[in-house]
Amino acid sequence: MQKTREQIITSMCYTWRHDYGLDRQEHDGPGGLVSAGLTEQQRKILWQQMAQIFDNDIAPNMEFKNESTTD
Repeated sequence: MQKTREQIITSMCYTWRHDYGLDRQEHDGPGGLVSAGLTEQQRKILWQQMAQIFDNDIAPNMEFKNESTTD
């Protein structure tokens, strides 16, 4: 299966933070009951950072399968 840009970036987020998909509330501080997860804002920031890395450093050096041409 071929992954889209968005799927690759999301996978990068999970690689960087294994708890990327877990919800954490703003009031769940370091001493709270929940010690894993990200708030929606943290998740958005991480995704934007991974997208920037992908767009600037990875995508220019790769070719998606559906974009390749046969010579």
